[in-house]
Amino acid sequence: MTTNIFDGNSLVMATDSRWSIEYGSWLFYLDDTGYSKIVRMNGMALMFAGYGKKIQEYKNWIRSNPTDFSAQPDVKGMSVCMVDEATGVVEVKEEQDIDTNNVLCAGSGARPAYGCWTSNKCSMRAVESAKLVDPCSGGEVKYVNFSTADTNVSDYLAEAHLTIETIGANIMKRGIAMKIRTTPMGTPDLPFPKAAGDAANEEQLAREHVGNLVASGALSANAPCDGMHNDWSEDSKKNFQRALGKMFGWDKQPA
Repeated sequence: MTTNIFDGNSLVMATDSRWSIEYGSWLFYLDDTGYSKIVRMNGMALMFAGYGKKIQEYKNWIRSNPTDFSAQPDVKGMSVCMVDEATGVVEVKEEQDIDTNNVLCAGSGARPAYGCWTSNKCSMRAVESAKLVDPCSGGEVKYVNFSTADTNVSDYLAEAHLTIETIGANIMKRGIAMKIRTTPMGTPDLPFPKAAGDAANEEQLAREHVGNLVASGALSANAPCDGMHNDWSEDSKKNFQRALGKMFGWDKQPA
């Protein structure tokens, strides 16, 4: 329920900006929250998808400028694409839905995004294309062009006042509600119209119930992807630590 793509050929990383909460038959979402799926630090760019709480843990840890791995959060619950901005080398590509032709994609919009990329070779256009067919991808396309240094991603410290908890509260307060299934295996419905009637009443009841779960911490906003449900291998964990050590400069410290 997100669209992340890194084109290693043109060195452009791009994501959508929709965060969502799914519960039962309902999906609540909000675009352009300012809470980015891309974090840049010390010449590295990390592109996240997965459980919002897990991503928040890593944002907090990265902002703390740790000096070792002692407080590193567990990795299960997210996908990560980590790129050295100076070289374009992919340091980490864990739990990506697509990895081919030097292109990495993750999220529910991964396949339509990659289909667009094969025709247009443009990461940003690929995300825009996925937004047209994937109801869980949307909002402004956030990007970093490592070749030109052009970006619309805010500094990771500038968004420090935003947390996944505030994003979840904002989704329930002013986000869009969509009934995505009528039965457990049903097909997505169109968003509810703003009109009186049973449907509107049902939406209000769902919003109140889910809002209470969010307020209690039982639910949070996510950027869902298939890989969020998988365990990382020990080799993958070690490689992530190697890349993080490079980002924080630990690999340059004397033994």
